[in-house]
Amino acid sequence: MKSNIFILFILASFFTFQSCSKDDPTPEVDQEEVSAATLTFTEVEAEKHDDHYHYHDIANPEIEKVEFTGEKFLPPVGAHVHLEVGKSYKFELMVKDFAGRESQQTFIDRADQHFAFLLGAPAGTLAAEYSDKTADGKAANVGITGYITVLKASDSFTFRYLMRHLNPGVKNTINPKTDIFNPDFNKFGGANDLDLKVEFHLVAEGHEGH
Repeated sequence: MKSNIFILFILASFFTFQSCSKDDPTPEVDQEEVSAATLTFTEVEAEKHDDHYHYHDIANPEIEKVEFTGEKFLPPVGAHVHLEVGKSYKFELMVKDFAGRESQQTFIDRADQHFAFLLGAPAGTLAAEYSDKTADGKAANVGITGYITVLKASDSFTFRYLMRHLNPGVKNTINPKTDIFNPDFNKFGGANDLDLKVEFHLVAEGHEGH
């Protein structure tokens, strides 16, 4: 009888642990298993339509690319990104796993649990919107791809791309139009899948040199 009670206790403990673990978000792409990440910013043309923009590729665009490697996913020493006031840029995240295979699609496949925050820019200097889509063509609002428009110049600052893995149901509390730059990302319960940082400088038109 005592042995049966003991077995029941062990089983109950096991299922309780499994239930708790399922509620806790774990990074979809563990940074310990990621070999590299890249952020690319490509100049595009923005065409205004009422309250939104259409974006078009242009010939010979300005392209800024930053690779993040190593244990702490640091950019190369001295790396910085210059974006020009009045211009728009398409940004793209690329992630490789430990075997060198691209794995950013993982975030889109589970769009209901992922959202990227773009942090560090002085208020009013940037506008942004996301353009990634799910397999059925609906807006994913994750932040693997999107567009940034530079509204005004600023001194250098640390730009932070933070991919958040959210608890179940939390994505529904995020407004993809107003929360992209929200510094209070911790209020959206979850864990961080990626935390990439690089120096940004928003420059006036005609600025020379990097």
